[in-house]
Amino acid sequence: MKSRLSCRSQLILAVLPFSLIVVVMSSAQELLSRDAYRLIKESASGELPFADFRNIVRFSGYAPSPGSDQVAEYLAGRANAMGMSNVQIEKYPADGKSYSWAFRTEPSWEGREAELSIVKPDSELLASFSSSKTFLARQSRDADVTAALVDVGDGTRAQDYDGKNVEGRLVLATGGLPTVTRHAVWDRKAAGVVYYRTANAIDYPDLISSLEFSPWYGPDGENAPFAFSLSYRVGNRLRDQLATGEKLILRAHVRADVGTGNYNVVRAEIPGTNPALSAVLVYAHDNSRNTGGANNLTGVGCNLEVARVLATLIAQGKLPRPLRTIRFMWGPEHYGITEHFRGHPDDVARIEAMVNVDMIGYSQSRAGAVFHLYRTPWSHPSFMNDVVQEFVERIGAENTISIRNAHFLAARQTEGFLDPLFAPTGSREQFHYNIEEFWGPSDHEDASDGSIGLAAVLLNDFPDVFLGTQDDRPELAGDPTQMRRGVALVASSVYALATADAANAQALVHNSATKAEARLAKDAARAFAMVDGAKPEALSAAHEEARNMIRHAYAREVASLTSAKEVIGNAAFRALADPVIADWKAREQRALEQIEQAAAATARRPGVANSKSAASSADKKFAVEIPVRDPQIRGPVNFFRTEYGRWWLIEKTGDEHFEQQVPLSKYGHYTLYEALNLVDGKRSVADIRDFISAEYEPVNVQDVDQYFRFLESVGVVHMKKTGATSGE
Repeated sequence: MKSRLSCRSQLILAVLPFSLIVVVMSSAQELLSRDAYRLIKESASGELPFADFRNIVRFSGYAPSPGSDQVAEYLAGRANAMGMSNVQIEKYPADGKSYSWAFRTEPSWEGREAELSIVKPDSELLASFSSSKTFLARQSRDADVTAALVDVGDGTRAQDYDGKNVEGRLVLATGGLPTVTRHAVWDRKAAGVVYYRTANAIDYPDLISSLEFSPWYGPDGENAPFAFSLSYRVGNRLRDQLATGEKLILRAHVRADVGTGNYNVVRAEIPGTNPALSAVLVYAHDNSRNTGGANNLTGVGCNLEVARVLATLIAQGKLPRPLRTIRFMWGPEHYGITEHFRGHPDDVARIEAMVNVDMIGYSQSRAGAVFHLYRTPWSHPSFMNDVVQEFVERIGAENTISIRNAHFLAARQTEGFLDPLFAPTGSREQFHYNIEEFWGPSDHEDASDGSIGLAAVLLNDFPDVFLGTQDDRPELAGDPTQMRRGVALVASSVYALATADAANAQALVHNSATKAEARLAKDAARAFAMVDGAKPEALSAAHEEARNMIRHAYAREVASLTSAKEVIGNAAFRALADPVIADWKAREQRALEQIEQAAAATARRPGVANSKSAASSADKKFAVEIPVRDPQIRGPVNFFRTEYGRWWLIEKTGDEHFEQQVPLSKYGHYTLYEALNLVDGKRSVADIRDFISAEYEPVNVQDVDQYFRFLESVGVVHMKKTGATSGE
């Protein structure tokens, strides 16, 4: 027996060191060590972000209004109190008329008082700015008007005004404020707009929508009028009264300050051990509408808490200081990123990746919200997508009920959570999430623009029934439990990105490679569906588009994986990634062969001609035409959002409906966005057509060429031929 025990002891001693090595190696190969992940989760608070949230909404806050200065000072003060470094407030002027690249700056605006009342046949107060700022549309101007109310229905079509005289009167409408204003005020000289909400009217008849005038000047430079926003319950009652022939006389009184101001961008840093390495940027927009709606501040509260958690744990020595600096920035949506990189063009090279925290921490039951990760566009493939996705999925798995975790046969059943994270004052809800392709609009869209070129992801909660209403406030829409989970996954993602190096190269490569499998399978399914479902006359084109989709899908994954090389070093990367990439290239060829077989099988069906595939970009001239971006106009040039490009394009073309002359615009903003993103002075028009067709849907190469010809006419790009210098 003694001998056996001795032998067993020796065996344990012999195995134990190896086991310890395995554990250590496993820990080193993780994206983030288990201890670090546990520390971050335990330290995260779901209540503190909402405390910051409530503190900030005391200020009007919508840049460039005066309250935004107080918001910036509050944020800088909190960053200093955390012991963060390089805390500063950057200021950029805004006047409502000048441009920052293609972005039109906004005027400073602050509502002071406003009331809308019925004066005949009976007196009734309908809206008061003092009771809720949401009643008054942002950018409304001073007014003292007593006039009849005219129902124009939706108010967005010319026929809505047939047989109705609205000059000098107030219009009652349910359509979008910019279009109603154009038809009613600019074209027909109405005095102002009374809008009422119809969205979610059955379930939420008393919600009031936050409105704004965009554009805030008329077609001939006129100042914006005024608009009041009412609930469905009140607005529908007014419509019913008018429908019976009753004449309603309303009085509108508005006082507001309009002028110049500043966009404030706050920045603070947790220094890394190697200042030569590019930083990880965490961004949140801090503009809370000064006509109600505080949703834009939830990301601010989350970001402050992420900063506190990481700064505290690092200062206490519980987390090693990361290699890369972690930079936090807060600023107005879209304008903060645009103004910062316009003012600091060299700063782009100092940023490795950006995590854009938009709206976060919402109650998934009360607000109807789901957490989303939107990946970078195909034009900016990056391994950082998969790092962030890993922690979204990890938090999701730990906070989703599964029967296998419920121990339902045991004496004491559990809820079925794996390792839940709750906040003391929060719910015990599950964490529902989606991983999605690139989408905006938010600050990551500006950072990801090809002329800036950051790899940036978006985190946000959507939908939210209270978004942009008087009930968009933390007490109703927020959930400290979901906020705590959001803080934990953002902090974990950011810290993992900031500490990534050769030591966890294997985890980084394998994380991206395994997640790529699902994406490649999805792309293959799209490609096969295109061929399998092709009509006889469209088989040839479908065949070529399917091949194009497969080629770009594998190219995207290779580029995404290769982006990790600078982080983990060439030697470690090559040893781990080369076999993966070689396997992908072989699988790409097999997938292309399978597409050929599928096309051949489809061609054998009765009535289908077995025609040879022809390249969709066969016209050779498009293969030698190369668009080149003008460095003077950077950032997105948006066809459809007024202040983010459309206004600039209208002034450049003198045509309010310029998009009707650009056939590619029918595919929507993000097809246009990606086409411009792909302009690098090397890709031809044909190359770009193939790329966006693989990412979104097949487009006509002539339409892509015409899009760039249009952009050339307004100075965004110029065209050159293959082999010519960029200046030709």
